[in-house]
Amino acid sequence: MSLISGTHSLFRAKKDRPERYTAHTPDGWDIALYRYRPETEVRGRTPVFLCHGLGANRYNLDAPGRLSFALWLRSFGYDVWVVELRGAGESSKPTLRNKLRYDWTFDDYVKKDVPAALALVARETGSDQVHWVGHSMGGMVAYAYAIEQSRRGQSSHLRTLTAVGSPSFARAEYGLLKQIVKLRFLLDVLPRIPYGGPAYLLAPIMPLVKETAGRIFANPRNMSTVDLMKLVALVPQDLPPTLIKQFADWIAERGFTGGAGTYAGELHRITEPALIVAGPVDAITPLRDLQHVYDEISSREKRFFAAGRSSGCAHDYGHIDPILSWRAKDEVWPHIRAWIETH
Repeated sequence: MSLISGTHSLFRAKKDRPERYTAHTPDGWDIALYRYRPETEVRGRTPVFLCHGLGANRYNLDAPGRLSFALWLRSFGYDVWVVELRGAGESSKPTLRNKLRYDWTFDDYVKKDVPAALALVARETGSDQVHWVGHSMGGMVAYAYAIEQSRRGQSSHLRTLTAVGSPSFARAEYGLLKQIVKLRFLLDVLPRIPYGGPAYLLAPIMPLVKETAGRIFANPRNMSTVDLMKLVALVPQDLPPTLIKQFADWIAERGFTGGAGTYAGELHRITEPALIVAGPVDAITPLRDLQHVYDEISSREKRFFAAGRSSGCAHDYGHIDPILSWRAKDEVWPHIRAWIETH
């Protein structure tokens, strides 16, 4: 356990500390899961499964104090599980003491980590379904997993699918990201992408960049400076060049792929009840792309929610603030809870 995350856990009341579980993948990785049992159990409720985004860990959905979406859901009687995919948080990561390498891909998340994690949740809860809530890449993993299961003619075991800022890279121009893609030649020489360490060093200067560079990730009107500093110190994780190269290719080629075809081209295979949440000022995932996902999926029950002034929010939302901001607790999270409760 890292010093920062360990200290964070110690400052939580005992009743607000999660139970730790470990799932094992067929290729030898340990996948960490954190369970928040409801204080008052509501019988028959389907567990909620939370999945973080790219370069993040569980604090993406279980941040300190008032920013913990996981604890907020638990307070309404839900059995909440937060996963950390390979390389994140307390899951396995490459070290000098093991044979693991920074060479995994998006497909490893979809075909190895997720099945192992969902199987563990099913064993522990007795439920063969979960309500999936994913932020950014966490929603993309759900898209891909549902598509893979459909290809096999098998159930996804997703009672509902909620994706927050989760792109397809198919129907929008990614101006900022395309500029970064031009640097992908560096991926051939870097053994790993040191995202966690440099991000941690940015925490002290967040007050200076919140209104400028900070807008890439969130509308600063929805985020407190102190919260941003905590998140920058807690959430980012180092990444494998192989994974970033996949994302770079998807951006350049307009659509994310995997397995026997393109996931972006098979969104119609998704039939689970789906809530798509978008931020009107999201600089990473344009609203137009999220609208495309909504239009393409075949779910009989689906909803598109643009978290912004047009839907009654005080301000338009960006990329991380729909799931990681003090305003979201009152303006966005209730929409996710309502979707879960009505299914």
